[in-house]
Amino acid sequence: MHPKAQDDLNNRIFRLTYNQHYDSATVLLTSNQPIIDAYYYAVLDIDLSYWKNVTGTDTPNYPAFEQTLTKYNLRSVETFDQKAIQLIMLSYQLRYQLKRYRVFDAILTRKKTLILFNELKDRSTLLTSDQQELFRLYSALILYFDNYLKPFFIANKKENRIAALTEMEKLTHSENNITATLSTYFVGKIYLDYEKEFRKGAQHFQTLSADYPANNRFKKLYEDCLSKAAN
Repeated sequence: MHPKAQDDLNNRIFRLTYNQHYDSATVLLTSNQPIIDAYYYAVLDIDLSYWKNVTGTDTPNYPAFEQTLTKYNLRSVETFDQKAIQLIMLSYQLRYQLKRYRVFDAILTRKKTLILFNELKDRSTLLTSDQQELFRLYSALILYFDNYLKPFFIANKKENRIAALTEMEKLTHSENNITATLSTYFVGKIYLDYEKEFRKGAQHFQTLSADYPANNRFKKLYEDCLSKAAN
C-alpha cells in the first residue's frame, strides 16, 4: 500500500476510536489487517481495546483488554519489530496495572519493560520516521512511570519524570495526528492523575475535546481538571 494511503487508513481507524465509535473502528482495523504495517496495527489494536474496554466506557471489560495484551505477549520475540511491538504492549500493561492499583504486578512489568527498552533504544533508527516518533513517545512514557515507581529517596526521580514529561509535551506538536493525539492524552492524564497540575491537564483535554467532539470522555476529563483546579 502507498504510504499516504496507509497513513489515511491508520488515521481513519484512529479517529473512529477516539470519537468512541469502537465497533466501526474494530471492523475497519480487522478487515484491513493484511495491509496495515504490523507496528501500527499493534498500536491501533491495543489502544482501541484500551479505550473500548478500560478507559472509554462506563462498563469496563477488563478481561477483554487483558486478552488483547496476551495476544501481543509472545513467549519468543526474536526480531526487532517483534520486540518493538512487545515494548508497546508492556507500556500499556504498566499503565493498566497502575490504574487497577496492582502495584506489585506493575513493578514486575516495569522491570521487563526496562530490560527491553534498554535493548532497543539504540536501534530505533531501524524504524520509519513516524514509527520513531511513536517509539520516542512510548519511551518517554516508560521512563516517566519508571521514575514514578522508584522509591522516593532515589536521586533525580522528579527531574527524570519532568524530563520525560517534557519530551511528551514536545510530541503533542507532532505533524503525525496519531502521535500528537496520544501524546496529548498521555500528558493530560499524567497532569491530572500523577502530577496534580490540573490547569495544565485541562488545557490538553480541551484540545482533545475540540479535535474529537464525539468523545464524551475527554469532556469529562476536562471538567474533572477544572473542578479539581478550583478546589
